[in-house]
Amino acid sequence: MSHHYQFYVSPEKVGKGVFFLAGDEFHHAVKVLRKKVGDSLAAADGLGNCYEGRIEDISSLQLKVRIDSKTRNTGEPELFLTLAQAVPKGSRFDWVIEKGTEIGVSVFQPLLTKYSLIDPSSRIERWRHKALSAMKQCGRSRCPEILPPAAFIRILKEASNIPAFIAHESYQDDFDVDFAALLKSSARAIVFVGPEGGFNQEEIDLAVENGVQPISLGSRRLCSETAGIVAAVKILSASGDLGKL
Repeated sequence: MSHHYQFYVSPEKVGKGVFFLAGDEFHHAVKVLRKKVGDSLAAADGLGNCYEGRIEDISSLQLKVRIDSKTRNTGEPELFLTLAQAVPKGSRFDWVIEKGTEIGVSVFQPLLTKYSLIDPSSRIERWRHKALSAMKQCGRSRCPEILPPAAFIRILKEASNIPAFIAHESYQDDFDVDFAALLKSSARAIVFVGPEGGFNQEEIDLAVENGVQPISLGSRRLCSETAGIVAAVKILSASGDLGKL
């Protein structure tokens, strides 16, 4: 994985053989990193494309990069994982977005459950900005999608045709679950994580009736934001996207 700084370039700022940085990205490149004509620069468009090239021109509002190379899906996991999670209080879900992006979550689906404490609709744009920043930092080429909040039962029904998992504290033993076999049949998966109060029994029963596999996150009680990341790591690790032990 490349360790040099990666910028974000809006797809509409990419032309034939060139791309342009403007706004905050331009300011960071020129005013903070002191980039100048002839310097190398890398950028991702959030849609799976990474570009590398050298700065050809710098004006007062933007810089122009001549593209030397283009790669697809750099830093992207093979498994397209949706983390469907009820949002905890305060700003703790910001951390879930940042770290989830780093480990390879592809979609964040805020859930409305029986024990949900807040409606997170007003935070979507902030989370999209967090995901974009994390994408640049960790070297991914796709920015995870942040979906509008939705009811647990609706997402449950929409996920009926892909491998689906639900974390619940009462389920302490999943050693007999063949995660690799469950994930082998699909390029997509979804994992459900509840709020601070957890899913109620009716929600768990409904999930199991719809073919969702309960999973354990260990014997210790986890905070909601920790549970989301642990659940995502467990699924991505089983698919081989976090490396082999």
